[in-house]
Amino acid sequence: MKALAVGDEKNVHETMLAIEKADLSFRLLLQVRNKLLGAYQEIMRLQV
Repeated sequence: MKALAVGDEKNVHETMLAIEKADLSFRLLLQVRNKLLGAYQEIMRLQV
């Protein structure tokens, strides 16, 4: 993204695909983290 902004990268299509892949991976990671956190909180409630 930085290379595209400064004009070093010529292939906009591949750059945009890489950005979208990174965004999707990050959102997936957040969802997995939220599910794990929810499961942990549920287990902690059961042990009380």
